[in-house]
Formats: sequence, C-alpha cells, structure tokens
Amino acid sequence: ILLIGDAGEPSPDYREPVLDAMEKRAMLFPEKTLNIFLGDNVYPFGLETEEDLFYTITKSRLDEQINIMKQSGTEGVFIPGNHDWGDGGLDGWDRIVRMGKYIDANKPDIEILPKNGCPGPEVRDYGEKVRVIFLDSQWWLHNDLKPDSSNYECSPISKDDVIDSVDNLIKNANGRFVIIAAHHPLESYGPHGGFFDWKAHIFPLLDFNQYLWIPLPVIGSFYPLLRMAGVSSQDMSNSTNKDYVERIKGILSKYNNIIYAAGHEHSLQVIKGMNNNLYLVSGYGTAVHSNTLSYGDNSIFSVLYPGFIQLDVLNNNTIRMAVFIVNTEGICEESFSTLLFNDKIISNK
Repeated sequence: ILLIGDAGEPSPDYREPVLDAMEKRAMLFPEKTLNIFLGDNVYPFGLETEEDLFYTITKSRLDEQINIMKQSGTEGVFIPGNHDWGDGGLDGWDRIVRMGKYIDANKPDIEILPKNGCPGPEVRDYGEKVRVIFLDSQWWLHNDLKPDSSNYECSPISKDDVIDSVDNLIKNANGRFVIIAAHHPLESYGPHGGFFDWKAHIFPLLDFNQYLWIPLPVIGSFYPLLRMAGVSSQDMSNSTNKDYVERIKGILSKYNNIIYAAGHEHSLQVIKGMNNNLYLVSGYGTAVHSNTLSYGDNSIFSVLYPGFIQLDVLNNNTIRMAVFIVNTEGICEESFSTLLFNDKIISNK
C-alpha cells in the first residue's frame, strides 16, 4: 500500500519526481499494490469546468496521478481534500462531485472514495489481511453547502452515524489489519498542528506564495497567532476540527493496532497513537511544497522532504512500514522503516 497526499501541485516544466518514483515502486508488484491518494489532488481549487480557462491545467494535474495506476497496472483510490472542495468555497460540493465523476470514469481499478461529497465511511477489503476505511474529513469541516439529510441521500449522513459506522467496521474486520484513510490528520507537528518557525512570524506571506519573501516583523506574528487561535477550520486548533479529531480518537481508544493515514500537512510524519495505534502523515507529494516541521512528544519519525509512505502487509501478520524520500531527479531513498504490530514496534532503522 503506497500512501501519498497533497500531490496536486506538480513541479513546473517537468514530470513530478515524487509521482515518478512512486510509479516505479508500484511497478514492482503490480498485482499486489494499492495506491491511496490522501486528498488535495488538484490545487488550488479542485478540478475546473471544461469551459474554464484553467481546466486543462487542473485536468493535467489529476491525470498525472491517475497515470500511475494506468502505467503500473495497479489499483488506486483518491480521497477528497479541502482543496478538492474548492478550498472550502461556496461551490465546493459541485467541485468534488465533478472531480469524482472524472476519476470514476477509470473504474473499476481507479476510483474516488467516498463519493459525491458524502462523509463515508466507505470500506474496501483487500484479501483476508487488510481492511481500508475511507473518510471524507472535509465534509466535517466544510462551512457551505454539502450533503445533509435535507438535500442528498448519503448513508450515513449525520456525524453520530458516521462515527458509529466506523466503529462497527473496525469491530467487524474479522482479524484484518485496519487502515483508516482520510485527508486531515489526528496529530501533527507542523503548522496545521500549531507549530510555526521564525519565518512564519517574519515572512508570513510565504504561506500563500513560496516566493513572497517580504519581511513583516511584529505584524507578521498576527498570522500564526490567529491560526493558533483556531480561525481556520483547516487547523487543529479550530473547534470543528477538534471535534472531528476527538470523535475519531474516541473510536480508536477502544482498539489497538489501527493505522490512521492522512495528508494535509506538507511533511512525512510517523506518530505514536494510543493503544499501539499509529498516526501517519504523508502530505509531501510534490517537490514544490514548502513548510515547517517540529518534533513532538509522540513523534517516531518526521522529515520535511518530498516522498511517500509504503506499507507492506507480510505473511507473518506484521506490517513493514517504510518512509521514502525523493530527490528532484525522481530517485527515492528509504529514510526510515519499522515492523509494526507484533505487540510493539520491534525494529527500526
């Protein structure tokens, strides 16, 4: 299982090196490989309409990711992210439905889950060893029109019912390893988790454009302080975001050996959760991202470098996890690996 997130902003003038490296990994065992794209599949506002001036550009961003499966002969699932919902805009629901139809034209091996802006969960079992539960976490955070009981037939449709459904899917996994895949993380030691470096205080405009090195001392500190106060629903300090995290963690408190995989934060993080659960952040899917990253109390591994995470489900009922970083030439290097769920993390490098 290859996990990559926030890959919707390709590097200019050449093929995205991270996607190139991931395609080569997928080709090694195509009949046994699942690619999961953890949201923000097209920047900045998702897939545009065919009449829009930027349709060709946004379509090409999505096609480059879809082509990983087409070229390698593997399966792939795309999860919605906030940018795919129009970055939380008024027409966000329309945009994610449009993207979903485009992706689902490549079914059965390539699809979007959950569909039509519904929250999920959607579940797929891969053999007798793995169950993946897919959630659209942006549905929880979207402040404008979205599916609810009055306008669309999602099942489930309320937050309580979503949580109950996730709980039941874990409970009835029949001995399979369970992976929950969503866009927004449960923990993070980057800006979305409230961790900012000095550049965020002096050069706050870098968060909007990587070339805006305009010093705004003192005034610039208001931006990270506002984010830490929870102004944006995309940050973990926000009350709605906290509610999502607390509800999912509430489920996980009843189980062990669950993997929760997310993107959103532009970094690669392996974080220790409760009950021997594991929180993964794989959101550095394109080389053009720029971000900050700290090392927290629950950090097992973290790196601010483009790449992806690989999970190998082994015959001895363990999972080998590896973090791959990728240089600008598309050459990947295994930066960290560990064996999971044989009572505890039993080896690492």
